[in-house]
Amino acid sequence: MSFETKSDVASISTPPPTRTVGRRRRILVVDDEPAARILAERVFSDAGFEVVTVASGFDCLKEFRNRPRYFDLVLLDLSMPFMDGAETFRRIRAMNGSAVVLLSTGFLGQEQGRVERMLAAGLAGVIRKPHRPDELVAQVNYTIARATIARAGCAVYS
Repeated sequence: MSFETKSDVASISTPPPTRTVGRRRRILVVDDEPAARILAERVFSDAGFEVVTVASGFDCLKEFRNRPRYFDLVLLDLSMPFMDGAETFRRIRAMNGSAVVLLSTGFLGQEQGRVERMLAAGLAGVIRKPHRPDELVAQVNYTIARATIARAGCAVYS
């Protein structure tokens, strides 16, 4: 005769929170703010991603040049010193025309025209700062899923 405790039953009926099928999703986070990179590392790691963070467009391009098809998504800040997100995006797309890039920005007012040109050039979407961690993970997962469907040749509707 065996006795199951409440915790034994809970552990049997509740699946583990980690992703067990296939490889981990890979994300490259580009943001000049250290706090944003630290938060992104924690949020995406907890969500089961393999995370690489960099502080500039130059560092992003170095990572991307070494592994142009490695990342499932690049989360790119628009406002950065020296090389902004728009120029970084242009160079990423020159290396890999199918790279999935999601722009993260708190500023859109004067930048609306640039963002629209980036969207026309293949930017996967825009998420506004500040964002809640769950919203950010949901948007990234949605964007990756949408890109995967599009690559498979299926129609994607917004």
